[in-house]
Amino acid sequence: MKRLFFSFACLLTLHVQAQATFEGLTLPSSNYWKGISSVPTVSGFQSGPAYFVNKYDTAFGGYWSGWGYSALNDTSSTSYATNELGCIAGKGYNGSNIYGVAYVGSDPGANIIRLTPNSIPTGFYICNTTITYKSMKNGDAFAKKFGGPTGNDPDFFKLNLTGWKNGNPLNDTVEIYLADFRDSNNANDYILNDWTWVNVSLLGACDSLTYTMESSDTSFGFINTPTYFCMDNLTLFGSAVQDFESVSLNIYPNPCENQLEFINPFSGDAEIAVRDIQGKTFFQHDLKGGEHQNLDVSGLHSGMYYLQLCSGQHCIVSRFTKH
Repeated sequence: MKRLFFSFACLLTLHVQAQATFEGLTLPSSNYWKGISSVPTVSGFQSGPAYFVNKYDTAFGGYWSGWGYSALNDTSSTSYATNELGCIAGKGYNGSNIYGVAYVGSDPGANIIRLTPNSIPTGFYICNTTITYKSMKNGDAFAKKFGGPTGNDPDFFKLNLTGWKNGNPLNDTVEIYLADFRDSNNANDYILNDWTWVNVSLLGACDSLTYTMESSDTSFGFINTPTYFCMDNLTLFGSAVQDFESVSLNIYPNPCENQLEFINPFSGDAEIAVRDIQGKTFFQHDLKGGEHQNLDVSGLHSGMYYLQLCSGQHCIVSRFTKH
């Protein structure tokens, strides 16, 4: 039987789930924001636990890259003048009003999301903009129709997401396909036109996220596909270190089949919660201090979950895998 021991001596890492939902951001009369256009500037905006960088250059009539946000609901127009930040899903995730939009331009310094140090990003919802979706579906003056005339071209459009910590990139990069025509069976080809959850938990704890985009449609080393994507509900377990009594959390077995065992390390009563990587809660109830716990997880699907124990304002979060 494999046992995992997590020890905390005098210091305790506290974790709280938080989301960047983009709701509550101030919208101009245009119903979108893509930077401060009066002077060349580096700016951005905060949503929940994340800061989204924006760069605006007044040259050539105004040029932006990085992050904006939008409440546009036009799923037809391909006008950059009025619908550059429009989402093909028409709304934010679950019908919300505001969502984030990234334009991946030539300046990599704009392609960044800054997080609270030691945050653990678990995932977010992603979708194509209306302009990008229409470009891949039908082709335009610069870009091809994905699949080509026969539908057999193995086209793709993807986002590569990298986590950073203390100025260094982490080992894993998450590849997220916004369109994929590489399967030999054309029935499996797709271009995202609705909000889709992507799991990025393998990145682990980090303090920022950077990203690049790739497309099968290029000319002279440049991507022809419009390099935009929409994001909503970026979900993180934020963390901070605080003084606390010496405690340890013993979870076993891990991975587990039907039963998960642990002992509440807090001296007082605590609350237990089990959530999946999207933040959905499956168990939540009180338990006594020092109580040995047998948790029936047979009803969970196979995958990764978070076990959270909270006593007052203090929480411990540990991952486990259900076979």
